[in-house]
Amino acid sequence: MDFSQWGHPSQEWLSFAEANAELLSRSVDDLPVLKQQELLNNIRNKESKALVAATGLDKLVATRDYAVPTRDGSSITVRGYRPVSLGSRPLPTYVYYHGGGFTIGSLDAGLYTCSWAAHALNIAVVHVVYRHTPQVSGLTQWHDAADGFEWIATHTEELGIDPSRIVVGGMSAGANLAASVVQGEVRRARETGSAPRVKGQLLGIPNLVHNKAFPYHLFADREKTSPVQCAEAAVIPSRRLGLFTELLGSDVDPADKTWSPGLAEEDELRGMPPTAFLISGWDPLRDESLWYAQKLKNVGVRTKVHIFPGLPHGFSGFRQLPSRVRWDETLLESLRWGLADEGEWIVEVPPATLPAQEGGAATNS
Repeated sequence: MDFSQWGHPSQEWLSFAEANAELLSRSVDDLPVLKQQELLNNIRNKESKALVAATGLDKLVATRDYAVPTRDGSSITVRGYRPVSLGSRPLPTYVYYHGGGFTIGSLDAGLYTCSWAAHALNIAVVHVVYRHTPQVSGLTQWHDAADGFEWIATHTEELGIDPSRIVVGGMSAGANLAASVVQGEVRRARETGSAPRVKGQLLGIPNLVHNKAFPYHLFADREKTSPVQCAEAAVIPSRRLGLFTELLGSDVDPADKTWSPGLAEEDELRGMPPTAFLISGWDPLRDESLWYAQKLKNVGVRTKVHIFPGLPHGFSGFRQLPSRVRWDETLLESLRWGLADEGEWIVEVPPATLPAQEGGAATNS
């Protein structure tokens, strides 16, 4: 395998980097981990709340928080999002796991992303807010992810979601958790003879293999693999990936398939739901994503792969980049695809508009 043709910085990125050198030079790497976590969570929370207020999504999408028990006697929060105009009727649903290296992330940081998807697609979104390193380590995040999904799947009536139309997905570290949850669900269905409770899967810039378990031997040239070729890529160079994985601790074998769902054998992947991938070309995680996509395709799983050549991990966070618009379009398109039956006609219901856009004054609801 050789996917290195996608790994050279694009002219779009180079132009952006030249115009935004000061922005891209900012770093939190020298701060203690807890300070990094606090700072980045505060930035994400502030930006998310500001975007929701600026776009009026706070008036169009209702939220509700639920406390979910975990297997270790603790609890996590899941937040449900629903378009206000659709009332309480059961809706297709996106179960979402956020990214952040298993270290960064919070309930409010997902406010804009989840509200935007719920409004744009007239669906419910349920954000599973798992615990993070360094407060926890080992497999805690994976157990939280599985416990969160199980609670959602057994409380569909309370949540107002259609149990036959659930897509599970996430970004970066969250995509790892999503992949692990979906593999576990397919395994449960196989062992019990019951129907899977996941209709589709969305994996955005996924981290699917622990960096100490990457299968270099399967690639044509080690120097062309994404962990090597993209070691100094913007946003998330290999040294930052190394920090995130070190925080997970050493209690679990890096090749453990819960921790590294990308290492699953092809036979274990039979029966997986249709899976969409959004992948950055200039990203240390590129090759594990494309390798996993290829394995799914090899066993007959419907896949849809979108590659953004020459752009780094998480580039969609830079709203000035032209390709961010295409990323957003592709994400929504992939969710629609995952929620639909093969060959099904997709009826595009227009999202609700703000009262102010209809000639009246906007009011809180």
